[in-house]
Amino acid sequence: MTTANPLWAKRARDRPWQQVRITPALYAGPTPDTERAIRPLTDAGAVRLDDGRGNQLIISTDGRVRLGFEPEGGDVVWKVAVHERPFLPPLWTVSLTENTPIEVVEAITTDLADRLRTGRRLTGGAADDEWRTPLHAHGWTLTWDAAAGTETACSEYSPQDRIVLNTQAVLDPEEWEEAGQDAFWTIYIAGEFDGWAAAASIETPDQILHTMVNAMLAPAIRDIGDLGDLAVGAAVIGAAELTEIPSSPTPLDVHRAQAARATSPTRTAADSTRIVFSAPAPSPRPAAGPGPRSR
Repeated sequence: MTTANPLWAKRARDRPWQQVRITPALYAGPTPDTERAIRPLTDAGAVRLDDGRGNQLIISTDGRVRLGFEPEGGDVVWKVAVHERPFLPPLWTVSLTENTPIEVVEAITTDLADRLRTGRRLTGGAADDEWRTPLHAHGWTLTWDAAAGTETACSEYSPQDRIVLNTQAVLDPEEWEEAGQDAFWTIYIAGEFDGWAAAASIETPDQILHTMVNAMLAPAIRDIGDLGDLAVGAAVIGAAELTEIPSSPTPLDVHRAQAARATSPTRTAADSTRIVFSAPAPSPRPAAGPGPRSR
C-alpha cells in the first residue's frame, strides 16, 4: 500500500473493499494474485513443479514452453523460455522483475497457451513494426540513434519510462539465450526502486512484444490497498489516471474498516483534503528521452 501519500493511505484504511482502475497498467505494480499469470499455461495442460519455498516452474507437456516464477531468486522473478526441443537451449526468452504488472506477464502466458492449443508456431523474429503501433497511438516518441544502434521509445509524461531496442546487443549466443539478457528489447519503468524492467532476447516473436505493449497501455484494476507509490506518483504528474470503481461494502468490509479506523493515528488536516486525479491535455512538444541505460 502507498505510504508516501496520506490521502490514499486514508482511503485504503477507510474503504479497504474499494477497487481502483489505473490507466495505463504499466504503473499498476504487482498484485498478490500471481496465479493470473500461471493459470493460462496450466489450463493448457502444463505441469507445475514447486520447491516448497514459493518458487515454481511451469512446463508444457511437450517441454518446449517454460515459465519460472522465482520470488526467492532476486530481482528477476518471472522467466519465460521457449525451446525448439526440450533439452536444447531456448530459442527466445523474456525476463521480468518483481514489480512488473501481472497483466504484462499474463499477456505473454495467454499468448503462449493459445499457441500450444492451436499448434501455432512458437517462434518468429521481431522484424516488423507491430509493437510500435500502440506506442505511437498513445503519444510515445520513438527516436533512432544510428551511432549507438538503438531505438528508444519514451513516454510523453515521464521520459524515464522507456523501451529500448538495441540492435547492437550481440553476445555469446550460448550465454544470452540461456539467461535472456542480451537486452535486444528492454523496458525500463520508473527507476530502480518502485519501478520494473523486462528484457526480451533477439528471437522473441514480434507478436509477443506487441502483446506486452498492449498490456502495458491498457487499464488495470487494483484493490485500493494494493496501490503502490508508483501508481499514485504517476497520477500526480499526469502520467496515469486513477478512477475509483463504484462498489458497495459487505458487512465484513464495514467491520474491517471500523476496526482499522479505531486503531489509526489521530486524523490530520490532510484527511479532509479532496484530490482528483486526471491526466492533463497532451503536451504539444514530446519529451526528449534519455539514452539507453548501461547494463
